[in-house]
Amino acid sequence: MTSMRPKVLCNMAPSLDGKIAPTHTVGPFVMSRGAEDSKRMHALRGRADAVIIGAGNLAADDPDLMPCRLRVVVTASGQRVQPDARMFAPSLGGEAVVAHAASMPESKRAALRPRATLVELGAADVDVSRLLEWLASERGCRVALCEGGGVLNAQFLSARAIDELYLTLVPRVLGGSRAPTVVAGEGFEPGAVPDARLVQLDRVGDELFLVYAFDWKT
Repeated sequence: MTSMRPKVLCNMAPSLDGKIAPTHTVGPFVMSRGAEDSKRMHALRGRADAVIIGAGNLAADDPDLMPCRLRVVVTASGQRVQPDARMFAPSLGGEAVVAHAASMPESKRAALRPRATLVELGAADVDVSRLLEWLASERGCRVALCEGGGVLNAQFLSARAIDELYLTLVPRVLGGSRAPTVVAGEGFEPGAVPDARLVQLDRVGDELFLVYAFDWKT
């Protein structure tokens, strides 16, 4: 981690076969059937100065991202970001941010502008390094929590920006070659991402709660 960006935590709950959702879902999907995962997720949000999700996550689950007061969605065109999403509700307080690319049309910007702060951070795609720098410099963010999905996680790993990975290993098997996974994208060359260090392991019932740290070489 450098002084130019916040410390980044990433929190995910995969199945035994590495999926984070079924291939086909109708409405929001909750992976864990226990109460501990939700409890720990909210505790992580409480630690973070900002919670960041991708547009696919927003469209699938429509989370409110509370209790964090700075809520960020990352999108290129804004196509999957709707103004009535729960994270934009004024009753939540705090600030909602849409980090978008130059490709987002003015009609979508006009629809979202009354609901959130719009920040353009890239031409075709959002540059997550610039996003983290913006959060640090413009909002004083010291800890950011990324909640995926897999595409956003891949972007953060490509930027060498995930410092700690929190995994809830859930004893379910979903299968499906097209089911979303913890990390998506085009994949990484061997050695591009350093082997993570296991720093914590807890067991609650049949679920494992793992914390890994990444030591990025400067």
